Amino acid sequence: MNQDKSAAKKHDWILILILLALSLALGIGYALTHRTPAIRAEVTIDGAVVEVLDLSKDQEVTIQGGAHQGTNHLVVSGGEIWCSQASCPDQVCVHQGKQSRDGDIIVCLPNLMIVQIIGEKQR
Repeated sequence: MNQDKSAAKKHDWILILILLALSLALGIGYALTHRTPAIRAEVTIDGAVVEVLDLSKDQEVTIQGGAHQGTNHLVVSGGEIWCSQASCPDQVCVHQGKQSRDGDIIVCLPNLMIVQIIGEKQR
């Protein structure tokens, strides 16, 4: 009976190590494929593009919209974009931090705002 338990433990550890190695490989693959610096950010409110921001120009914009007419204050500086202030109660968009890579997004669900960071090859 003890041999069965030790064999099961050994198989559990092998499975855990395989899953960790697979996760690490997928994470590295994702990081390598998303290394393209972004050139612009498309801001949508409820699915409609309301602003396209050039990430090479430092600027600040306030985006209004959403079902409750909430606001999001976006800052572009040094090739990065972030939401510095928002009228939403949870502030998840503010806590997402600075984004600068192709494929990154900033989402504010209460204000129905999505900022999609776009690299050179998309359009």
